[in-house]
Amino acid sequence: MAATQTVDVRFVEPESLSRRRNVQLPVENFNEHEQTGVEFVPFTPINQALRATHNQSTDTLGPPKVVKFRIYLSRVENPAISENGIELNIEAGKTADTKKLMFHLAKEYDIDLPAFSEMFAIWMISPLLEVQLKPYHRPYECRQGWETLLNRFTDAPTGRSLIADEPILMLRRNASLTCDREFELLHQYPQCGRFLIIDAREMLLLGRLHFLSLDDTIRVAALLFSLQFGDFNEQQHDVAFIRSNIEEILPERTCESIASKTIFGKAINKKTAQEERLINCWKACSRNLNEYEKEHEILQTFAESSSCYGAAWFSARIEKKVSRASLRNFGQTFAEVEVNVGINDRFLTIVDANFTETLFVQSLEEMSWQLEGTKEDQTPFLILNLSCDEDIKEGFSTQINITDNETTLFLMVTGSQTPLIDALLKTMTGRRLERAISDSSSSDSSTSSAGHASLIQSKLNLKSCSASANRKLCLAKFKDGKCTEVAGSFKSFYCQGQTL
Repeated sequence: MAATQTVDVRFVEPESLSRRRNVQLPVENFNEHEQTGVEFVPFTPINQALRATHNQSTDTLGPPKVVKFRIYLSRVENPAISENGIELNIEAGKTADTKKLMFHLAKEYDIDLPAFSEMFAIWMISPLLEVQLKPYHRPYECRQGWETLLNRFTDAPTGRSLIADEPILMLRRNASLTCDREFELLHQYPQCGRFLIIDAREMLLLGRLHFLSLDDTIRVAALLFSLQFGDFNEQQHDVAFIRSNIEEILPERTCESIASKTIFGKAINKKTAQEERLINCWKACSRNLNEYEKEHEILQTFAESSSCYGAAWFSARIEKKVSRASLRNFGQTFAEVEVNVGINDRFLTIVDANFTETLFVQSLEEMSWQLEGTKEDQTPFLILNLSCDEDIKEGFSTQINITDNETTLFLMVTGSQTPLIDALLKTMTGRRLERAISDSSSSDSSTSSAGHASLIQSKLNLKSCSASANRKLCLAKFKDGKCTEVAGSFKSFYCQGQTL
């Protein structure tokens, strides 16, 4: 018989996340899904950091206690989300793993567990760190060891800022889910679109979705207006309504490209044409699309038009060229700047610390990398090889390899979260290798002639964000196996004319 005492896991509840459901769940509901015996736990950066706290906070003696887990759907307060998350009371919750929580969430939302677990994951998120929990992670232990994770994976000053950092649990899109697989599953389980839209809306409002054209932005805004406020109503939905509510739909800097600024109710610039386009688009999608079709079009637009859709984000630093000119000195110097690194199944994207400027985008198929500086007294860093090699493109290699008759560019990414970047890149490369092997097997099979047909075709033009086009990045350049350009911190590794 379980003890009736409830132990709150102490995930602090923000005011904007106050609406939730409360579900009391007995432990026996999950028994048939638990594996017997000792489960193998892979060696990962998170597991390595938590090794010291594993089982220290777990009370294995005495009767099991109920632990309260609050799992949110969004950090952004939005009227479109009438029910922001769910509260689970789990018996023996101190030893409950993420897989168990996902089982109860899938049951509560009435979605097939394998599909739900493939599309979504439980994340532990705070202002300083965002971590996707693996199925074998124990959220209670992760919370108890949160300061350990902050010390390992953030560059924030130690002390009060770390102690005050409070994480919450969130249900979000699985970072390792490929876009093609997402739409395959969405076709079979359209009810999952609601959760994908909530996650995508949050990323949009946080400024984490880049490269949307004005046409795509207007179309997405119209679809989101329709989902949030219903079909277009001539008596209620006019230009004034758009101006009053557009900041709930789009990030502030994007609103300025559509909505007119007003003084005393009158527009002061000539952007009413964009507002009229949005209204006409809202009318059209109200007539022609049902709710599932609207969700599908929004997600497809994001996947095709943004290099950041579904990306996991990491804090890091890179070096940028800073122009310097004076009467006595002409030239350039280099400064280390804070950046955010986003990784999904197709691209690595680097943006500035405020998510306002895209600095660099690289296809994962045309990149290899190497993690360095992993000793205890070192700051880890990644060396990105931004060249295209056939083995890399086909997913059979991630190793840096410089060959003759080839121009190779290196970019250095520094910071405490680079081991996490390395781990996710390895996961994405493994997925690409699986697809390559599967496609190869399919092409040899008499029963299949096409292999994996891509459901998502990127519409991105990345020339302006490539390494060769971006003159601000601090790069090392090799031509025919010899170093031809070197700057910044790369001078500690290479010199001009050096042969590798």
